[in-house]
Amino acid sequence: MGAAELVARGMDWPRRGWALLDVRDAGEFERGHVPGATSLPRRMLEFRALEVMPDAGWPVVVYDSGRPGDRRAALAADRLGELGVERVEILAGGVLGWSMEGRALATGVNVPSKRFGEEVLEGDGVKVVTPAELMRGGAGAICDVRTAREFADHHLEGAVSLPGFDLAGHLPGLARQSDRIILNCAGRTRSIIAAATAGALGYACAALENGTMGWRLAGGEVESGAGEEMPGAAKADVVAVAARARELALSQGVVPVAAADLARRRAEAGPERPYVLDVRALEAFEAGHVPGAICLPGGQAIQRTDDFLAVPGAPVVVTDDGDARAWLAAWWLKRMGFAQVFVLEGGVPAWREAGQDMATGRGRQRPELVDRVVAEVPKIGAGELNERLRRDDVPVTIDVSSSRAYARGHLPGAIWISRGWLEHEIRRHASPGDLVVVTAHDRVQAMLGAEALLRTGYPKAVALDADMRDWRALGGAVDTGNLPAHALDIVEPPYAKGLEGMRAYLEWEIGLTGGAPDGKSPSAAAGGSAGA
Repeated sequence: MGAAELVARGMDWPRRGWALLDVRDAGEFERGHVPGATSLPRRMLEFRALEVMPDAGWPVVVYDSGRPGDRRAALAADRLGELGVERVEILAGGVLGWSMEGRALATGVNVPSKRFGEEVLEGDGVKVVTPAELMRGGAGAICDVRTAREFADHHLEGAVSLPGFDLAGHLPGLARQSDRIILNCAGRTRSIIAAATAGALGYACAALENGTMGWRLAGGEVESGAGEEMPGAAKADVVAVAARARELALSQGVVPVAAADLARRRAEAGPERPYVLDVRALEAFEAGHVPGAICLPGGQAIQRTDDFLAVPGAPVVVTDDGDARAWLAAWWLKRMGFAQVFVLEGGVPAWREAGQDMATGRGRQRPELVDRVVAEVPKIGAGELNERLRRDDVPVTIDVSSSRAYARGHLPGAIWISRGWLEHEIRRHASPGDLVVVTAHDRVQAMLGAEALLRTGYPKAVALDADMRDWRALGGAVDTGNLPAHALDIVEPPYAKGLEGMRAYLEWEIGLTGGAPDGKSPSAAAGGSAGA
């Protein structure tokens, strides 16, 4: 399939009825990708492909760089077929072919959501407070709407953590206690959405301009730690806010769905099988959720839609604990342009009370394909490999962890290769007759890497049957550092890139509605990560 045919198929995000998957590494995606694509690097393909598509029957188009020797799209297409995905095509020429036809590339990540945030800022008349204004005093209540993990990493002094739509039930109480409520995230999108949400619910809040990054750029200090736990919202407040949230969602065309109907739709293969987005906190999700649901707390359902909804035209059901959060998330999804949006009536409690099956934990079910590889791939034990190393009988050792994990610790002499590039890069380090030991911080990744080498013509490839924790426990030697300079598998959040990186990111985000086509930015390194 060529670029012209792809465009002719209809690329209208978020109503497109097919998946567009970029199987390159995350850093390559950030530097430039086909607009509307979902980033799904090959190292995560087996684990996430059946999560980002609610049904294996949806059409899929995959692509890579398109450069000579890059076979990642073809390899990914083969793997998707093994996972049961029925209709997979490859974008001929990949990113290179797309751009050579004069078509714009998007840079950064979560471009559709962040552009939408800028549109809401302008269209909803969201009030903004600058860091300088906040520093002059009279802050009132400062609420950080990022995830609890992000809050613990850094936050403004005196801020409280109220991730995403968790804020909603607390708004009446906050309004009674303070005549000024300031909302912040790391950058712009989530605080804009939160402030607009509060306004729609009848509460005046302001977004801190450019979030914690803008605060730091203005010379403000941040602190770390979990902070004081916010007491639960009053039940009467939660009920009142939920009623208003329901009104908003229904007025936008969101449809309530009963537990029995959702169970039926989830059980049937085909285009009616929906995504299920659970917008509660991770702890609540792990305690019990609808099987197959995706955990998206802290505003992530709006911030990272393209990361999880690879088929945006598919039905989406949002769930919570029967309060305001699902209605609000669904309201925003409809405003973004998603056509089929539903809310589980009564949330997870209603699902449980209806006698439906519950899942616990993180909820990601490992595909049978992965279980088969784990069972069948040749392995070497940690003790045997450690003894070999002590005798200087050193095999070619390849580490397919993330580059960040590799830098934290790897076997002496281990060579880092991105798993997406393994079949291509192995030729530089080993001959087909060599014993090749594949390692990783996650032993399953090592086994998938060894399987890939066996398929590539390395019959002596084996996986280390241990992760780094096991290896250390056995007294195995560990090297650290040596982060590969060419690594593109990790995208650091913009607030981790220094002041200049923060400034470049904010300029990029502000420019999304300023005429830059499809999120294209002069600085490919500015686009940041999902945490902004």
